[in-house]
Amino acid sequence: MNENAANQMIVTMLAEGNPVWYVAAMVNMRSHDVYMIGRAAGYPDQAKLRHAVWARQNRTRTAA
Repeated sequence: MNENAANQMIVTMLAEGNPVWYVAAMVNMRSHDVYMIGRAAGYPDQAKLRHAVWARQNRTRTAA
C-alpha cells in the first residue's frame, strides 16, 4: 500500500468516528503520526473529515 492510499484510509477511518489509537493499531503506525495525518485533513472536526473524504471520492469518480 502506498503512502497516499494509507493516508486516505486513515482519514476515512477517522471520519467514520474511529479513535486515533484504534486507527493507529489498524494501520500499524504511531498514534502521533495518525493524528498528524488526520489533523491535516481537519481532525478532530468530523464534518471537515467527511468533506475531505467526499471530495476525494468525487475527484476519483470524475477522473475515471
